[in-house]
Amino acid sequence: MLFGLTGVEISLIIVMISLFTGILSGYPVALALSGSALFSFTVIAVLNANGLLYTFVEYNGVMERVPVFEGGWQKAILSTLSVWSQGVFARAFGGNVETLLAVPLFVLMGIALERSNIAEDLLTTMAKLFGTLPGGLAIAVVVVGTLLAASTGIVGATVVTMGLIALPTMLKHGYSKSLSTGVIATSGTLGQIIPPSIVIVLLGSIVGDMYALGQETRAEGLGITVLEMLGEPAVLSTGTLFKAAFIPGLFLASLYALYAFGYALVFPKQAPPVKLGEPDPYNLPGYYNNNSWMMVGAMLGPVVALSTLWIVLASNGLIGSTIVGDVVTYAPFSNGVMATLVLAGFLITLSFALRPGYSRFPTIMGLAGMGIIFVLDGLFVGGDATGGMRAVFYFIPGAMIVYSLRWAIPRLMEVEPVRVISPPVILIIAVLGSILGGVTNPTAAAALGAAGAVMLAANRRLKDAKLSNKYVTWAGIAVVAMIFLRGNFDLRMAIDNVTFSNGVAIFLTIAAFHVAIFGLLFSCWVLIREKIMSPIVNETTKVTSMVFVILIGSLFLSLVLRSFGGEEYIQEYLHSFDDPRTLLIVVMIVLFFLGFVLDFIEIIFIVIPIVGPVIYAADPALMPPVWITILIAVNLQTSFITPPFGFALFYLKGVAPKEVSTLDIYKGIIPFVFIQVIGLALLWNFPVITTFLPDLLPSN
Repeated sequence: MLFGLTGVEISLIIVMISLFTGILSGYPVALALSGSALFSFTVIAVLNANGLLYTFVEYNGVMERVPVFEGGWQKAILSTLSVWSQGVFARAFGGNVETLLAVPLFVLMGIALERSNIAEDLLTTMAKLFGTLPGGLAIAVVVVGTLLAASTGIVGATVVTMGLIALPTMLKHGYSKSLSTGVIATSGTLGQIIPPSIVIVLLGSIVGDMYALGQETRAEGLGITVLEMLGEPAVLSTGTLFKAAFIPGLFLASLYALYAFGYALVFPKQAPPVKLGEPDPYNLPGYYNNNSWMMVGAMLGPVVALSTLWIVLASNGLIGSTIVGDVVTYAPFSNGVMATLVLAGFLITLSFALRPGYSRFPTIMGLAGMGIIFVLDGLFVGGDATGGMRAVFYFIPGAMIVYSLRWAIPRLMEVEPVRVISPPVILIIAVLGSILGGVTNPTAAAALGAAGAVMLAANRRLKDAKLSNKYVTWAGIAVVAMIFLRGNFDLRMAIDNVTFSNGVAIFLTIAAFHVAIFGLLFSCWVLIREKIMSPIVNETTKVTSMVFVILIGSLFLSLVLRSFGGEEYIQEYLHSFDDPRTLLIVVMIVLFFLGFVLDFIEIIFIVIPIVGPVIYAADPALMPPVWITILIAVNLQTSFITPPFGFALFYLKGVAPKEVSTLDIYKGIIPFVFIQVIGLALLWNFPVITTFLPDLLPSN
């Protein structure tokens, strides 16, 4: 054989050369994938037919040459089509169709928010809020990038939007080109990791199967079943991945902000404080004797205390439920109640901290209602209590909390940063809260996010035109009511025995649904009238079509690899590593360099199905599958910002002013690459960062 390579190895080289040539040719990636699959298969078939591609197999002590297509190219095509029809196509579009439906919905959500100018409002407001701090504009960019990442999940759109809006402002106020470009490019890639992320959705559609397949292989090697080996089914859902990605995403964003602040302290002339207007004409610091720590403590102290209480109770098994066999054991406190108390407590105490000059009576009423519900939930209302029983017990204290919120929310809306931040934050809480709280799955949450984004975009247009937005407001209230009813009542109408309380809840849910639908249709009409809906739908269709055509092309390529044994060859090589962590490091290095030339979609659909059954076959107690997946996502994020081929750098260069050179962007991004490496090292050594939230919150 050529250079001592086997036919399988030469075939792999042919496929790789065809793939990279197709991608670098400038043709759309989706077409390049399909074309490279067809071209490489043809070349391999021709070489095989001429006896140039073969391997050596021992038969009865004699080494014999065996062609890579042992039965010829005709049999290879038939076997490939058989594999396609028997499982590969069904695995991609059948078993995972519900998960993949989240992709167009999250894309629609992101594009609708992008077209509503919410990003511009966020950046202006955050700049006013943080601008007076050293490096304040850079910190504002990180905050806005985090919010946009959690709102859109689209990296390219976030980087371009931030580059168009933030970069000229930062340069105008004396910020260095390197810091400005570095913080924008890096913050824009947070959409890779912070849920709801399309990357996590697509990974979830693949790694669940890979984890199940890997554990089945490991169990077969031990001669036992997966249930006997793990004590539970080998299941890894997209909702679990969302929970695992939440803390690492915020952790990385915090590192970016800390670096920007530290850079400004060391080089004050390159990141000067900027005053862009009075952030709060209410003269709030005067109430706290100009003590910033006291003011921050008043705003965040209560929610930190409530969250800490929640975590302590959950860590000691006092919240939620456990299932052993068919027996469900309920803890004294409910996760849903605690989440509601934390959110309500945050709004009530924040309104008082920001507007302390108002009457304290509503705040006292709200806190008293929270205390009563906490006591009732722990002592009298069991985890198996019906929604009707909860309604009876919680009606009076719940009314006290609603009364308090009725006063708290208008107070908060007087504060410009809160007024601007609240729409996307409410959307994020609704989407992520429904997933993290176990109320619904990511696909339904994506539908909620898409509808919410459409209504937010319509609300913004109505506000600009100084028209009434009451229909949109009532629709939003109806959506919140449906989420609340879904979390507390059994809304299935097909069950034999519908209780009175569930019947009332079903009626209220149907009523709220019609109000929400009317508000959504009204919002769509507003966007159509303003000629905004058409670009949103067109762009969503383009992005979604690209994703799914790439999926089909990647499946063609994987089938070509299977046809001559390339996939099996790669997996056997990976199995040669005795230490699973060493294997994971090798895979991470390969993925990092592939990220220079392949987009995350190609990597997920081409590479992960090949290496997944091997790396996810490790003992989950040693290498939790959520930890592996989040490491892969952060690793790809690092690759996309690393010079000279990082995709985010090209996005930013495309919209940067002429005075910003490519070298400026490279110099600015290098410190953030080191931050990413530090973040990866911490995630590697402390897997609890990724496993903490999935263990704490209920499963979907």
